[in-house]
Amino acid sequence: MPEEAPYDFNSVQATNLMPLWGRATFSTANANLLQDPVAVDLMNKIQADYNLDYSLIEKTHKNRVEYFGMIFLARGRNLDDALKNYLSTNPSCTVVNLGAGLETNFFRCDNQQLQWYDIDLPQTIAFRKKYLPESERYHYLTQSVLDFSWMDKVKFYPEKGIFIIAGGLFIYFTDDEISRLLYTMAEKFPSGELIFDHTSKLGVKIANKRTMKTGKTEMMFKSYVKNTKDQYEQIHPRIKVKDKYIFWNRTKINPNWEKTTKKMIKISTFLKMAYFINLEF
Repeated sequence: MPEEAPYDFNSVQATNLMPLWGRATFSTANANLLQDPVAVDLMNKIQADYNLDYSLIEKTHKNRVEYFGMIFLARGRNLDDALKNYLSTNPSCTVVNLGAGLETNFFRCDNQQLQWYDIDLPQTIAFRKKYLPESERYHYLTQSVLDFSWMDKVKFYPEKGIFIIAGGLFIYFTDDEISRLLYTMAEKFPSGELIFDHTSKLGVKIANKRTMKTGKTEMMFKSYVKNTKDQYEQIHPRIKVKDKYIFWNRTKINPNWEKTTKKMIKISTFLKMAYFINLEF
């Protein structure tokens, strides 16, 4: 008999399951965009234990299901590329994945030299440990990202560097929370870098309007991208915007994707709905 589901698709915790669903469902057929066999295996194991019902995703996104899945592949690929670029000159660095959820990027990017830390709340880390145990170079920290004590717990050597990932996270933080987090990271980690994705004001407005209809106000987006340099570089004198680009700009579009998927990508790009932003400290 399947175990009781660890997450409710109608709750904020579903933000852990949906990216895994997207990568596991679409990565095999789109290996040129993102190869993620660990995600496929993880989802299969979770299904065997819990028999989760993913139909709500199809009901919610209807003819945009493929597009929704591709968002998670594109996010994974762009965050991975930024990390691999940093690893090319800092192969023994520390990598910190903030709000790790059920991400599997350690297994996609491990170079056998780095030290990796996944940070998330107790329920998520306990669930991860059931399927993805720690190892000599792969560690878990059980706490809120906004509890800055994690910065003293990770191994950091300035000469080796540090790279921090925040995928799909900052939309749930206020501007003040983001500012305090970035300021403290800049103080603690000179020579480090951060990669994250964030949504425009229009994107937040559209997403929150859809969320309001569900009544799940805890899933409302709390911040958005403004003028990147003014928004982030003013927080701390060491923060510099290394790179910023529209979400889909570096993703090669597959002509075999559904028409709706390609149309949504064009609309999202034209309206500048979301960005990837790479900061250095």
